[in-house]
Order: sequence, then structure tokens, then C-alpha cells
Amino acid sequence: MDQTEHPDLDLWQARQDWFESLDRDYSRRGAPAPSEQACALMVDLQAVFCVGAWAAVIVLAAAIIECQSRHVAGRPDCQLPGVSTKDRKWLYHLRNQLVHERQGEPILTMKDQWMHRPDWEQRARRAVEMAFQSLHPPVDPA
Repeated sequence: MDQTEHPDLDLWQARQDWFESLDRDYSRRGAPAPSEQACALMVDLQAVFCVGAWAAVIVLAAAIIECQSRHVAGRPDCQLPGVSTKDRKWLYHLRNQLVHERQGEPILTMKDQWMHRPDWEQRARRAVEMAFQSLHPPVDPA
């Protein structure tokens, strides 16, 4: 099964380069120090992203945003600068569908694993960007 094999080294490197370029770009914003646990989870997020475990990327990205929310406001549902309410609802809804399967209506199927990996990769990339946005919100210059 191709999905459980190590990706081609060039593909792995391209994913790692993309992830690390986001890290560089967002960390330049000069935002306050992010949550320690959120930062630690980012290590796992990078690993599962590079390997192409798209559902795991989505679940971890949502967890990172919740960690950061608790760090900033003491609760997991606070609005974070840099992450829109619309985007956050999209991510949490998708994460909940992955974690809490509706009987007979799975959001992720074996067919998806074979035929729709590019669609799931796009969702995963969006989730990664949201995780970075939560850790490094834009800083008000005032």
C-alpha cells in the first residue's frame, strides 16, 4: 500500500521545505512566545505532514490551536488573532468528523486514501497554515 510507505525523498523534502518556510515566515512576525505544548506538538505536526498522514495533520493542527487558545485566554474556544472564526469552524468541524465517525457516513474512506489524497493534502495544508497563524498572529505595530 503506497500510503504506508515512506514517501519519495524528493517529495518528503518538498513537504519539509514548505513547512519550514511557513515556520520562518510566521515566526518573523515577532508575536509573544507561543504555548510550550503547542510548540512541542508542531514537531509531530511536521513529521506527519512530511509523511503525508493528512487526517493526523488535521487532528494535530486543531489540537495546537486549542493549546494556543488556552495559553492566550485560558480556554480552548477563544478567538485568536490571525485565525478567522470561519476557518476555525471549518477545521473543528472537519476534525470532529474525523474523530467522531457518523455511523454509515464516514468523512474519510478507503477510497479517499486511494483516489482523493490530493484533496486531503489541500485540507491538511490549510490546517497547517492555521496552526502557524495561531502561534504567530500578526502583531499590532501600535
